[in-house]
Amino acid sequence: MSDPMPIPVADLWLDEENPRLATPNQGQRETIRAMAAYQGTRLQKLAADIVNYGLDPSDLMTVMETENRRYLVLDGNRRVTALKALENPEIVNGAVPSRVFTALKRLSALYQANSPESVFCTLVNDRHEADHWIELKHTGYQDGAGPLRWGPDEGARFRARTGGILDIETQALNFLQQRGSITPEYRSKIPTTTFRRLLRTPVVREKIGLGWKDGTLIVGDDEDAIVKVLLHITKDLTEKQITVRQLDRLEDRVRYVASLPSDMLVTQPSSGGGKQAESSKKKQSTRENIVQRTQDRLIPGDVTLNVSDNRIKSIEHELRRLSLQQYPNAVSVLFRVFLELSADAYIDDVGLSKVNVDSQLGSKIQAITNDLVTKKKLNAQQAKVARRAAQRDSFLGPSITGMHQYLHNRHMFPGPADLRTDWDNLQPWFKAVWSF
Repeated sequence: MSDPMPIPVADLWLDEENPRLATPNQGQRETIRAMAAYQGTRLQKLAADIVNYGLDPSDLMTVMETENRRYLVLDGNRRVTALKALENPEIVNGAVPSRVFTALKRLSALYQANSPESVFCTLVNDRHEADHWIELKHTGYQDGAGPLRWGPDEGARFRARTGGILDIETQALNFLQQRGSITPEYRSKIPTTTFRRLLRTPVVREKIGLGWKDGTLIVGDDEDAIVKVLLHITKDLTEKQITVRQLDRLEDRVRYVASLPSDMLVTQPSSGGGKQAESSKKKQSTRENIVQRTQDRLIPGDVTLNVSDNRIKSIEHELRRLSLQQYPNAVSVLFRVFLELSADAYIDDVGLSKVNVDSQLGSKIQAITNDLVTKKKLNAQQAKVARRAAQRDSFLGPSITGMHQYLHNRHMFPGPADLRTDWDNLQPWFKAVWSF
């Protein structure tokens, strides 16, 4: 596997053979819609989390490069679907419940204000290289080889360490373990949800010598007696002498604590007495692995183009004013027109002989690029990007095929990120063209 590398969102393609899909190989648009339908309300939750926190930097998407210069997502298709839906909610319209679609449109407005240019991914050579890791990640524990999900106890400890307060049952179990009264193995068998329900009941705490103040468990002075009654309760729970259903109502819990042996009942500590179990202070953390920018216009304000033709200059001004977020369709069409008219102007003014204004756009760009390289106005790398864009079957944004689709295909949904990537790839070419 390669080192993490940033890849434009527009260049990420969903895996049409994703195991989550019952019907594979339906094309990119239908694959996005199928993944959205599969997730339903979960897509909304994932999209909201991305808007609020970004993508998890500890869990990069796994991709492989395709023949058409895109990147096929082998692991991370749910996340890419969410990114595509945030970029352009219309693409999932009808595939998700209407309330989810409405929420995605609202989230999209927040997302577009600081939308990603690219995301970091792990690049592999082929599917086989990633198969083991994908299977291990998605098929569970596998006797320790795969990831082990946290239980309620582990989750409570983590929340406390990252800004919350330890749950009352976790503090009680910590107290028992620190005294050597229970082992980690025994602790893992205790039904923590039921134990929590008991300890959150004031009358129960009163009978067993515990208090609760400002998120801290207060242990009475007679620790030995408290340990004895807590061990009795945990034994009842682990051996299913008492179940969660039998402790559902308040009167059930009162009845249970009243049934405890009389020699186990302990006086509750006073508000100023007893010892405090561990607690945590709130912390704040941020997570981000997206390369972000706020540009909402196709042509950035710091880019200078010396456009001399009045008609083309007018189009340039409109592209500098139109919001990518609000008018992606208008921008996509104007961008296509701006590209072809710029090429025609260069051919006429410079007098290229191998092409003319009636030639195909791809041929025009190839000829112009060759001329710009000869005149040392484009370097090899810039020329390479422009030539790929001019290839008929290229899917590297902005391919001429792709821009043609923006103009003529009613099922093609241009998104702001796609258009920004298109412009970024051809910006050196435009600057060179308008330097003549």
